[in-house]
Amino acid sequence: MSRARLGWLRVRIGGPPVNRACRVRAFPCFPGGLCQAGSVRGLLAQFRIGAGDVVSLVGAGGKTTLLGRLAAEARQGGLRVIVTSTTHMGAGRPPGEPILLDTDPKPLARLDNALRTQGHAIVLGRRIRPDKIRGLPPGQVDGLRGMADLILVEADGARGRSLKVPAAYEPVLPPSSTAVIVVAGIDVLGSSLDEERVHRVELLSSATATARGALVDEQVLVSALRFPAGYLARVPPHARCGVFLNKVEGPDRRAVATRIARALAPPYAFVAAGSARGGPVELWP
Repeated sequence: MSRARLGWLRVRIGGPPVNRACRVRAFPCFPGGLCQAGSVRGLLAQFRIGAGDVVSLVGAGGKTTLLGRLAAEARQGGLRVIVTSTTHMGAGRPPGEPILLDTDPKPLARLDNALRTQGHAIVLGRRIRPDKIRGLPPGQVDGLRGMADLILVEADGARGRSLKVPAAYEPVLPPSSTAVIVVAGIDVLGSSLDEERVHRVELLSSATATARGALVDEQVLVSALRFPAGYLARVPPHARCGVFLNKVEGPDRRAVATRIARALAPPYAFVAAGSARGGPVELWP
């Protein structure tokens, strides 16, 4: 998309201003009041996500799966949803043919039509190879506000691993983000601190004072997520930030997740534990 067309896009679909009174531990006021009215259910209701939100998923161990679940629940609740990314999306993205703003002849017409007829759309930048599509710059995601009720953003990469500490240039958060959810796969516990399950091994090793090859235990996972220069330091001041502990299935993992959650909330506004694929999710506090 040309610079002129992008400028028009931002004017055309500029959304309502972010509620600057919100802070990391506070829940924002949603323009549509949908959460208060009970129009959304499931994880959206548990996380208090509703109309007017821009939700950015970061971390490792199930972001794309959780993104798909949130999008499906939003549609069931009658919300119009845009799914996008500020990094890349691969073959595992939510189903549907993406609208490519950089290369489609009439992307805005396609987007208007998709939201009007289907209630959802995947909006990305350009295809860089058959199985990978480049996402959008954060400012371009901000420009999508107002076209849909809810924007869901995959704003980080982990190459399929279960735990990470972000590099200095990560995550790639849109300034309009009202909620940031840090995903971590609990299946990392008991594995070695190496590239099989951990993304950016050296950064995580330094952040948690754990040697490469050592066992990843509960304390290592908690230390990685509480690292002062990590995700907590990257959240926009008006957004709230929570954790989703993924792959928590069975009583043993639930007991582990309970201990981890109690060590994370606070400083996080909430911690949820369950399976991104479906089923019940526990929430703290």
